[in-house]
Amino acid sequence: MSTCNHKWEMADIRHGYLVMEGCPRCGGRAAFFSTEAIAPIDEYQEGDHYWVYLGSSQATKFNLKCVECGKRVDLDDMMGLMMSTCDDPECAVVKIGKKEGKGTWVYVALCADSTHASGKCVGAEGIKALNEYFNQNIKVPGKKILVVPCDQCCNIDRCKGIVIADTGLTEIY
Repeated sequence: MSTCNHKWEMADIRHGYLVMEGCPRCGGRAAFFSTEAIAPIDEYQEGDHYWVYLGSSQATKFNLKCVECGKRVDLDDMMGLMMSTCDDPECAVVKIGKKEGKGTWVYVALCADSTHASGKCVGAEGIKALNEYFNQNIKVPGKKILVVPCDQCCNIDRCKGIVIADTGLTEIY
């Protein structure tokens, strides 16, 4: 068991696009991160699914590394981060933000399977490390960033937010 009070930094930084696709046959949604110069918009068949391009946002993908002990947290299951601007009172993300208080900004860690039909989302270790990373340098009393997995969103098609595209993520406060 580690006794390190981790001091996280971004590692393996990649800039690109968070690309959203949908299958009109089953209503499925999928996301992937692309480092291509232009976001891919191809339509293609994969098994019973016919994937069509729904949209994309510039995004940044990274892992975390502790500068004290060298521990690394792999965030390959996170396709991007979104600062929530959701106002749906039925959404768990909104409820969590209200419960945490006015000074809390909620970030949503977006996974590849936004409908969560696979039962998978961004892992607990990654969510914990992201929360530590974003809060480690905040000096303003009452200010907090809370990172939650996207399985907390009420409906990914209605979820509102700003996908974070730069590595100065913690310089916004």
